[in-house]
Amino acid sequence: MKEKHGREKKIAAKNLAVQKSIRKLKTLLAILIVLFAFILYSQSINHNYTLDDHTVLDENNIVTKGIDGIPTILKTDYWYGAGHDDLRGPVYRPTSLIIFAIAWEFFPNDLAVYHFISIFFYVVTCLMLFLVLCKLFEKQNLVFPFVCTLLYTAHPIHTEVVNSIKSQDEILCFLFNIISIWYLLKYIATKSKTAFIAGGISFFLALLSKETSIAFLIIIPLTVYFFTDNNKRSIISISILLAALTVIWLLLRTLIFKALPENDENTQSVLNNTLNAAPDFAGKYATAFYILLRYLALLIFPHPLSSDYNFAYINIQTMKDPGALIGLVLYAVLGIYALVNIRKKNIIAFGILVYLISLAPVSNIFFLVGATMAERFMYMPSLGFCFILSYFLIKISKTESIKWKGYSFQNFFSANSKLLVFVAVIISLYAVKTIDRSKDWKDNITLLSQDVQVVENSARANQILGSALLVTAQKSPNPNNRSDTFNLAKKFLRRSAEIYPDYYASLSHLGVIYLFEQKLDSADYYLAKGREKNPNDIDVNFNYGILLIHLKRYDEAIRVLNHLISLQPGNTNAYYNLAVAYDNKGDIENALINYLKVTEMDPNNANAHYNASRILRVKGNIVKADEFMNKAISLGYKSQ
Repeated sequence: MKEKHGREKKIAAKNLAVQKSIRKLKTLLAILIVLFAFILYSQSINHNYTLDDHTVLDENNIVTKGIDGIPTILKTDYWYGAGHDDLRGPVYRPTSLIIFAIAWEFFPNDLAVYHFISIFFYVVTCLMLFLVLCKLFEKQNLVFPFVCTLLYTAHPIHTEVVNSIKSQDEILCFLFNIISIWYLLKYIATKSKTAFIAGGISFFLALLSKETSIAFLIIIPLTVYFFTDNNKRSIISISILLAALTVIWLLLRTLIFKALPENDENTQSVLNNTLNAAPDFAGKYATAFYILLRYLALLIFPHPLSSDYNFAYINIQTMKDPGALIGLVLYAVLGIYALVNIRKKNIIAFGILVYLISLAPVSNIFFLVGATMAERFMYMPSLGFCFILSYFLIKISKTESIKWKGYSFQNFFSANSKLLVFVAVIISLYAVKTIDRSKDWKDNITLLSQDVQVVENSARANQILGSALLVTAQKSPNPNNRSDTFNLAKKFLRRSAEIYPDYYASLSHLGVIYLFEQKLDSADYYLAKGREKNPNDIDVNFNYGILLIHLKRYDEAIRVLNHLISLQPGNTNAYYNLAVAYDNKGDIENALINYLKVTEMDPNNANAHYNASRILRVKGNIVKADEFMNKAISLGYKSQ
């Protein structure tokens, strides 16, 4: 009896030592993943704004209120604070905006902080992914979780999401879903109500981060089915929880969007989604499957990469085109294989299903989305690809046949050396590409200068580059450099207008360049054309109003600027230029009204105070005129 008790004690002690070794190894592997993820993207901390970053940060009048803006963020659509109704649509993603608002409260316009936050959330996502995979594969060793997480962490297709501050919505969406899986697995193991509630809260936060999270309404129960031996009751209870939260989220969106202005621009514009140019359903679906084939190609060989794949980079396809046919057949085969093998709980089938289900909301198959194709759309589906790649690497290296009994850090690598050599080669290539591609995301000019070489037929890529060069030229103190940069900007803006003749942004920005160069006839041609294409664009109306003042067409300028004010009542510059138009026309009464309006809206506007003083003096109100003049001088106004 004593011998038996002694043997049991030794076995228990051995098991305890093994568990302790596993925990230690898991911790070391987790630290390695965290360091790897951070090092990959650390250079991004010093990057500038790119693409839509301005619209969610410094140009967002709700985010820049800091914590005080959070109540408004919670009850309005995603683009509400950008101040452009043409951007607005049925998009509700308050989570990332709230984080931006909190960060702005303490670190206003500190780009290093915002980029660090994005990198931090990515690092946490990679860490949580590893920990969740460890739970899913807890009956096996740590090889699969480690390899799969490394491949996901390093994959270059994630560079857009991590480097673009705006794309924090993608990161948070996936992170909260991973956390939800973590807690719901804990609920299944322990029946903890706290874990059940935490899992539900995490899923709801994922929904509030981005709409594509709805894919996890299926993926989470599927994960439970594949990796647990639990009964159907747990799967049903989890499914009911997720479905109920999804209904609440849908009802919340319905309430939020009641006050949303009608705007089909984002989904119906050819500029945003080339598939809107398809002549029929066959053309639309043929092009969609061609794009889906391109996604797989980028996952397998992520080069070259681009921030834009919109009109007219991808041509409309027909069902006779090889790319469309291959895409259709390949995805049909993948779907059939997954469905046939789902009952066998096959890992490849699971990886395929994760890929297909998370891709579905952005696939352009079920409905058209606001982009033709985008690398950020692969952020979640790429996990399915990494599952499949990890499985095949393990099979090829015959790692699963090794009876590995060591749990030390050294033994882990020596026992799996063949597999880890394969993985090291792949992630080294991935890492080189990721680091190199991240350099392109330094600013818009660096990014688009690279991307227009990849997608030279993209109207948007050419427009963004041309517009970025325009801004750079305006700020240049050197006349020669300014002229050269303006000419380069014209090149890309003209190319954009050639690809899409109705592109108002390209037309109007050409007009701005000519206005700056004092070539007023050319400026008039392009700004008028730009305003014709989009009469409600803020910038087009503002610049056209200024041009009309230069051309001494004051009545037209007054109409344009009044229209601008109706679109954006808080635009101080619009009121000031309206006052200038009235002033030059000789209507000093309306000029004074608008100068005084500017002094109310912007008490630090020295020019408005001076001009109000000048008109008050003409009207004989000397006391008030002196008051405004003194204020103008105190603000630094110097007479010309």
